[in-house]
Amino acid sequence: MSPTLVAYGHSWVAGDGATTSERVLVDVAARQLGLEPVNLGVGGSHSVQTAELVRQRGAPEAACYLLMTGLNDARFHGIDQSALERYSHAVQTVVGRCLGAASDAVVLVIEQPPLLDYSRHAPHDKGSTTAVEEYNTRQRQALAGLDRVAMVHIHAWDPRTMLDDDTVHPNDRGHAAIGMAAAAAYRSATIGQMRPVHD
Repeated sequence: MSPTLVAYGHSWVAGDGATTSERVLVDVAARQLGLEPVNLGVGGSHSVQTAELVRQRGAPEAACYLLMTGLNDARFHGIDQSALERYSHAVQTVVGRCLGAASDAVVLVIEQPPLLDYSRHAPHDKGSTTAVEEYNTRQRQALAGLDRVAMVHIHAWDPRTMLDDDTVHPNDRGHAAIGMAAAAAYRSATIGQMRPVHD
């Protein structure tokens, strides 16, 4: 069996906004790394639902794991402290299960890039860039100090050119930017540079 990249998260991970499956961020990252993609992303999911999926099914053994979650939490709850606490626990659960499933795997945790417009698609219309940034901060805090975990910030992200017409999902250019940043983070992590990685 070929080494795999197992991915968890919301609709961006699942591939919404990409014109073909080969252009989905998971496939972009896996192809660059010579890994077989196993995409377990679920459109519309919140972090707690992703954690429940991993709890119920367990994390399969893999060379690399990818997690991207929190956007739907922020869009549904805004900056609600209880929701932020649940998010922190959910992220810790997913990453902990992945680390436990493969002793030498790297877990790539992607920070959520901002949108331009959070006002559409009720009831997921309560978000803001401030809320997204707070979720990213909580994610970093929840995973601080863990070995084999690389935080991925999409430095090249441009929401004006990388979002689909629905204003919520990345287009092909956005998927490519995220996938390439994830692949770069994996390469850095596997040569012993376990620190926040920017593309």
